[in-house]
Amino acid sequence: MKKRKKIPKFRSEKEADEFWSKHSPLDYPDEFKALKKPFEFDIDFLKKMAKEHKEKKKVVTLRMEESQILLAKIIANRLGDYYQSLIRTWVREGILRELEDHPEIEKDIRKKQLRLLRA
Repeated sequence: MKKRKKIPKFRSEKEADEFWSKHSPLDYPDEFKALKKPFEFDIDFLKKMAKEHKEKKKVVTLRMEESQILLAKIIANRLGDYYQSLIRTWVREGILRELEDHPEIEKDIRKKQLRLLRA
């Protein structure tokens, strides 16, 4: 019989954040109970939490051919997006493809305690 996992007690919010960045609530099914009625968050609270937990972006410089930038701008305009956001999405998708093609890379990611890009 498989031993049931218990969620540890956390001494700080940081400790809890670190734990949940490496674990899934799905690994602890017996630790959660179904709600009898729907739970509603205050919209201002949700906005505050989203802002606090949004991963910070870092500026990088990429040298790209002008034609690539122009094509990205045309595609982004057609999609109703900014070209920088579109390029960032393409980079993210490329990274995810590499992770799928080379699952052994995840060990290195976990050693460095980086969050995976998977949603």
